[in-house]
This record gives sequence, C-alpha cells and structure tokens, in this order.
Amino acid sequence: MLALATLVVLWVLGKGLTLYDRLPESVPTHFGPGGAPNAWGHKSVFSVFGLLMVAGVVLAAMALLRMRPRWYNFPGKERVPRLPPEQQAQVHAPLQESLAWLGASIAIGLSLFSQAIWAVALGERGRISPLPIVLCVVTSIAAVIIGTIVAVRRLRAFEEQV
Repeated sequence: MLALATLVVLWVLGKGLTLYDRLPESVPTHFGPGGAPNAWGHKSVFSVFGLLMVAGVVLAAMALLRMRPRWYNFPGKERVPRLPPEQQAQVHAPLQESLAWLGASIAIGLSLFSQAIWAVALGERGRISPLPIVLCVVTSIAAVIIGTIVAVRRLRAFEEQV
C-alpha cells in the first residue's frame, strides 16, 4: 500500500512539475469552509509542492514505524513481549497494515488536494472539494480502529491458549 501511495505522489509530483511554469505568480494558500480560496501567496516551490513534501515525510515515517513494532501503542501492548516471537509478529501484523493504510490515505489525500489547488490556481475550478480530505480522514480512522481491534483480539486469543 505504501508503494502504491509513493507512486501516486510521484505521479502527481511529475504532473506538478509540468504545470509549475503555467501557474500564476499568486497561488491559493488557504481555503474557506465552502472550498473557495480566501488567501493567496507568492508561487514558490514550497507553496506549490509543500503538501507533496508532507506526503513524502508521512510515507517515510509510516515505513519506519512499520519496522518498529515495539513503538506501537495499543491496549495490552505491555503483554505482547510475553508471547513467543511468531505470535508477537501475528499481533503486530494488523497494526503494521493499518500504518500502511494510514500513511497511504494521508499521502494520496494530500496529492489529490495538491492537484485541486493547482486547478484553482489555473482557473480550471473556482473552489476545492472537501472529498479528498474527507476520504483521507475516514480511511485513516477506519485503518487505525480495525488494525487495533484485530491486534487486541489476536493478543487475547493467544493468551487464552496458554
């Protein structure tokens, strides 16, 4: 999932690089509740690609966190070290997957949002849609909740076997 999200971010980055020279010197930097821009700033690498930079950082952080299961915080975390290593891995697996979904949904949401900002800057749209952000938030929350529930259930099942 993180690899797919990385490809999406890179694709959007490529699209942004081709659009950069066409963007006006003033680009939207903030949007009101209705999605219309209410603040504009000077075109710069950060104002155009800042959200994609954040997406890259999120993807890197999630990839790192997936490799560090002891850093996970969930109910019963302190009991996991008592399990054999193969069972510990099975408890951590849904959390690792939820981190992948979390990182991917945030990165893809930021990528879609970047494209929408560019479309507004170019006059192709008058406002942005909240849909990418809503989908990002819903997917992120669902991933964390589902991963945590599955991990806790696996932990309890392993403890009951003893």
